[in-house]
Amino acid sequence: MLVSSRSRLPHVTSVLASIVIFFFRFHVRQLGCTQFRVLGPDHPIVAIMGEDVVLPCHLSPRLNAENMEVRWFRTQFFVYVHLYDSGQDHYSSQMPEYQGRTEFLKEGISVGNASLRILRTRLSDEGQYHCLIKDGDFYEEATLELNIAVSGSSPLLSVEDYQDRGIRVGCRASGWYPKPEMLWRDFQGRQLPSFTESSSQDPDGFFEVEKSIVIQRNAKQNVSCSVRNTRLPQQKDLTVSISDPIFPKDSPWMAALFATLAVCLPSLVVVILFVLRLRAQHAVELEKRIAEIRHRDMEIQNHAAELRRRNAIVPVEEAYITLDEDTAHPQLILSAGGKSVRCGNTCQAVPDNPERYDTFPCVLGRERFVSGRHFWEVDVEMEKGGAWAMGVAKESTKRKGPINPVPQEGILALSHCGGNYWALTSPDHTALTLTQTPQRIRVYLDFQGQEVAFFNADSNDLLYTFQLALLNGDRIRPWFGVELMVQLHLKAPPSPPRVPSTEEPLLPSSFPLQILPARARQTE
Repeated sequence: MLVSSRSRLPHVTSVLASIVIFFFRFHVRQLGCTQFRVLGPDHPIVAIMGEDVVLPCHLSPRLNAENMEVRWFRTQFFVYVHLYDSGQDHYSSQMPEYQGRTEFLKEGISVGNASLRILRTRLSDEGQYHCLIKDGDFYEEATLELNIAVSGSSPLLSVEDYQDRGIRVGCRASGWYPKPEMLWRDFQGRQLPSFTESSSQDPDGFFEVEKSIVIQRNAKQNVSCSVRNTRLPQQKDLTVSISDPIFPKDSPWMAALFATLAVCLPSLVVVILFVLRLRAQHAVELEKRIAEIRHRDMEIQNHAAELRRRNAIVPVEEAYITLDEDTAHPQLILSAGGKSVRCGNTCQAVPDNPERYDTFPCVLGRERFVSGRHFWEVDVEMEKGGAWAMGVAKESTKRKGPINPVPQEGILALSHCGGNYWALTSPDHTALTLTQTPQRIRVYLDFQGQEVAFFNADSNDLLYTFQLALLNGDRIRPWFGVELMVQLHLKAPPSPPRVPSTEEPLLPSSFPLQILPARARQTE
């Protein structure tokens, strides 16, 4: 399915929301000179799991795209499926699940072909893909759908029980995707009504379907069970012949038992071996993940202990950050005192000064730090689907055009996107495992220890630590990124104690002064 958008980066007028990492893609429409269109297929692409698939994408007209940027991505713009730029493939921020499994087809790039091959497709590859082609400030994209299909096991038949003076025969198939169509037919190919039917989906996403029918006594009857993948021209059939001897007059249960054992025993052995193998694989993977989590927890505990030791030696100064309106993206709305920020639906009419972010919704704090140990706290007010980022940035960091919020670009930050928390490391972002959802984030800047740490201010849990040396000694400023459905509030300094003036009465106006003379008389 084709979705197109035409835009020029210098004049942003609309926002396209991207939920899986933290920024919106800003798209600006401008009437006039369209340079090219990006086209994809108008129907879903179907791939068999485990095989390679090509996602078609090309320019119209067929221009030479060798020196253009071609970005294939899914829900997150910066964490991409594949990136080709100026004749080279880039993998620094490639999604981990696609590493070593993508191939950009360069042989057609000179005639505008920007197709991508995905190797050894997985079930998780199913979904939407965006093909964005950029030439200078002009870009356009197409959206296509990839469907994955899996043909699972052949039908397995079982004689289950006697039912309504007949025999109930079951048919089961597993390991299919999507949910297959199962039909019973008689020897003439006519569909038979099902007595029972059920379906289920295992943790890996594969479907198991089962249908049973009741076969009545007859001279001889052949019935077949067929399973068909709804996305592929593939079908698997199995035929069973039920004769009169299986309907014994004296001991029907014994006949049913022998028939069931004869049909089910080979299949049962195969299923048991398959399940045992899966359980062994899952046990190894589980032990590996537990070891990784324990190692990460140990590192976090060590960092927390080190920070407590430093706090005991050198005091930490609390900073009360104020947002710098001259750096705020036109779509960001700051409070009058610069203590809160949210993202609006439209851009405001503000000067396009050199300090201002013009492509992504970012803003800097006014404060600049070059030494010492400081911390500040940020309250996060967020609706479902919101995304934000916060941290520190070099004062000289890039503010015009697309930015990549990673240490190499002068930004050390934490983000929330798609319901998950990330440390914006490079080449891959680091997923954080949190025991409690933080409502207030504490950012800790330590020039003595040369690190930037993030805490859950409510529980004092350490979330992540960056090495400050990654910013190469420049002046440091607080940095924030805000999307729709999010509002960040900065902690304000405490109010100074109020000193009454000499003209104010020392007692409140409600004090019963009329009783003073009476007490004076009693004293006398």
